[in-house]
Formats: sequence, structure tokens, C-alpha cells
Amino acid sequence: MRLERELTREQAAEVIGIHAVHVARIETGSANVTIGTLVAVALAYKVPLAAFFEALPETT
Repeated sequence: MRLERELTREQAAEVIGIHAVHVARIETGSANVTIGTLVAVALAYKVPLAAFFEALPETT
């Protein structure tokens, strides 16, 4: 999503309100994300919160 908006990690971090290192960790899956951070990302990228869950595999 960040690259689709042509944002650097630093620019994304500033808009979201987190550190650029945290953006990198989120993108690589090495960080656990709080719901608050996820909401901030959704608002910053102007996407519905559900957009982050659309590609998840179904669990049984």
C-alpha cells in the first residue's frame, strides 16, 4: 500500500505517527501491530480497516 502511494518509509511513518523502523517491521511481518496502529495506518492510507484482512487465508 505504501509503495502504491509512492511514499518512503519515513513519509509513511510521519503520516501514521510512528517511527520509520516500525513501518519496516510491520511491512516485513516482524512486528506485532496493535489495533490502534492498524487504525492509524488505515486512516493514513485512506482504506477501510477490512482491507488488511481481505487476503488472509481462511482457518478451520
